[in-house]
Amino acid sequence: MQQIPQIGDRSPLVAFFRNDDVNELTPELVAVSEIFFAAGIPIIHAVEPGNVTDACVDWLLEKKQQHGRLLEIMQHGYNHTKHQSGEFGGTRGYQEQYDDLRRGREIMERRFGEHWYSAVNFPYGPYNQATIRAVDDLGYSVFNGHYNPRLSRRLFYVLGRMLNKGQLFDRHISHHLEIYPGTHTFTIDMAISYIEHYRGNYGSTDCEWHSLAELMQRYEATKRHINVIGWLLHHRYHCSPESLKLVQDSIDAMRRRDPAIEFWNFEEIHAAFGPQGAQRQAG
Repeated sequence: MQQIPQIGDRSPLVAFFRNDDVNELTPELVAVSEIFFAAGIPIIHAVEPGNVTDACVDWLLEKKQQHGRLLEIMQHGYNHTKHQSGEFGGTRGYQEQYDDLRRGREIMERRFGEHWYSAVNFPYGPYNQATIRAVDDLGYSVFNGHYNPRLSRRLFYVLGRMLNKGQLFDRHISHHLEIYPGTHTFTIDMAISYIEHYRGNYGSTDCEWHSLAELMQRYEATKRHINVIGWLLHHRYHCSPESLKLVQDSIDAMRRRDPAIEFWNFEEIHAAFGPQGAQRQAG
């Protein structure tokens, strides 16, 4: 199991939830958020800076004022444009990615002021080392990537960490709860997605869901190796009572299985587990 820093005399089991593609104020965004507010669990909304509407900004700020730590606002790329396999990464170079992230960050600062947290993730997932350099140079506190608990991936992560690499053979190395190599940026990775397959292009609401049993199997497999487990949502797909119930059922199932589980946001995870040390040297 990955070593997790002790907090006092304990090493807590923590779950957190990130919701992507926040741009317009929709009934689905409200419904998903209300599940977490009612449960007393933080929801981290990943906002598309280039696409977010005035109504959505106003609503997020209102709910942030009402619910405090239960609503955290972070940056989701810039405007969700798919250049190749994603908005970032691929053959895109440093300067163009830096410029997109900078434009997005400036919008976040202008629209949300002190009420957003300096964390970033990338639409569609892809990134390259130039992306990571841009993230570090822009001073983000947290880079949010992906962790896979499969044995083959965990062995690959071990090799990458031994070599102090962020990528190896064009594959990403999870540095969950570590400083990303060659940067000052803390990494917090996601592990579980409610959606098994996405159908259609960006904006679609058609998907294939994991069952509750499949989600909890993934949860059990993941917590054997890490103690801070991220769950990924895309609110627009939660447009039916059944899909909303799946979120509630997963929360209830975790609480039954692990009564001592805690639910945190990125700022809390970073404060608890983030090193206060110097930059790691890249391999």
